[in-house]
Amino acid sequence: MTHSGRPVLRLALLAVLAATLLLSACGGWHLRGTGPSRIPFKRVFIVSDGGGYLYPWFVTQLGYSGVSVITDRQAAEAVIELRRERFDRRVLSVDDQTGKVREMELGLEVELTVRTPGGTVVAPPETIVWTQDFVFDEAALLGTEEVETTIRYELAKDAARALIFRLEALDLDLARKNAG
Repeated sequence: MTHSGRPVLRLALLAVLAATLLLSACGGWHLRGTGPSRIPFKRVFIVSDGGGYLYPWFVTQLGYSGVSVITDRQAAEAVIELRRERFDRRVLSVDDQTGKVREMELGLEVELTVRTPGGTVVAPPETIVWTQDFVFDEAALLGTEEVETTIRYELAKDAARALIFRLEALDLDLARKNAG
């Protein structure tokens, strides 16, 4: 009975252990979305047109970032306005033989504004757009409609995360100084 495989196994285990120790020594390393939040406020009041796909995902992402959505505007550290959320569709390509639609693009557009509770603008109104294209199959219309609904949810989810990144880049203290 030979034990020639054991030294290789030991070396592999030592390499894994060394890599684990090196990664744990890097205090700034985190999986995406799991690190400490850099959003400069912890309590927000949200003004929204409501009824859209984006709002619930955005509230969820704020919660993941340690930010509470509150109902008292004056107790908030920031007021976030999500306005004019809308989806649109446009044709990207048409079959040159039949003239039928082959590819569609679905877009999500929203206007974001951030203010202090006193009304000072921290981030001026900005319209932000996200898009995704998909194959349109009129032979499988029910499946295509389901794909479109799924893309709407996914666009809203991606948009919510992107809005969190924008909030992390804000300087709330600078806006307060400029107001004063």
